[in-house]
Amino acid sequence: MKHRNHTALVTGANSGFGFETAALLAEQGYGHIILACRSVEKAETARSELVKRVGKDVFGVLAIDVADLDSSKIAAKTLKGYLHQNKLSIDLLVLNAGLGSQTLVRTAQGIEMTLATSLFGHHQLTMALLATGNLAHSARIVISGSEASRGDVPGMKPFDYQSLKQQFGDNLDSTMDAIAKGDLPVKYSMNRAYGNAKLWVAWWAAALSRQLPDSIVVAAVSPGSAPGTGLSRNMPFFMRSVMIPIMKLIGPLFGMAGSICQGAQRYVDAGEFPIEASGKFWASRSRVLVGAMQEQTHGHIKDQHLQDACWNSVVRLTGTQVTSQLAETM
Repeated sequence: MKHRNHTALVTGANSGFGFETAALLAEQGYGHIILACRSVEKAETARSELVKRVGKDVFGVLAIDVADLDSSKIAAKTLKGYLHQNKLSIDLLVLNAGLGSQTLVRTAQGIEMTLATSLFGHHQLTMALLATGNLAHSARIVISGSEASRGDVPGMKPFDYQSLKQQFGDNLDSTMDAIAKGDLPVKYSMNRAYGNAKLWVAWWAAALSRQLPDSIVVAAVSPGSAPGTGLSRNMPFFMRSVMIPIMKLIGPLFGMAGSICQGAQRYVDAGEFPIEASGKFWASRSRVLVGAMQEQTHGHIKDQHLQDACWNSVVRLTGTQVTSQLAETM
């Protein structure tokens, strides 16, 4: 198999899309798969279940809480040693972990929780891998996006950045930092925070692609809608007890729901993306949440000015970027 000498790392690998992705990669023949979870215990439990499913143990474990930048730094150091000891480099990096919160919650570093888990911790880990040379020459970086970032999913429209900017003295940098910290003059909404976090994911992938060598591909990829994943645990009671069961029943009929396996397969497929796919956001066609992936070309997603502003905010608030000096701080 062509992937027998390849190594993958999957965050949030103990459940949902992450667990299924790890299983599919093992079945596809990846020689080593690192299960990056919030604790070693969660990772080891996932490892046992995966070994039973795929019939072989090709798994390593890594503890990382992507909501905490300090945890991400520690995990990056641990990972560096692990890869060196085993003479490995990461061929496929699947940045899948994430969660939502019904109320405004900030991390220890003051970052809004949904953005922190979707992007900030993943940024920290990715920058460390780049700085230490632990990404393979032709690595593929896949970060979890969502159709919610397009603005056509009911109740999940991202922020109106032009209107918000006016409330921060027409200063886009101040606006972006305020959004990242949850310091906004609008009422917090879990759905809006989620859609906005996934928009930042798409912007980040586009901005990062412009700084990488041509051989490395980075792409935002939506796994689509699969009711019942870990995200649903934090949804309001009505959504968990009524809407999600309904979506499981009728969603597939209207292109609004699919299986966890179908979503995970998108990540696996993205691991084979050609160079020209880099920097793009891949998701379902407009107004549906499942089906074949296609590039998303909505104006606000492709806005390079906003892409760069997002990148700059993440760099400011994490203190890490693509630079040869980054390794000295890890």
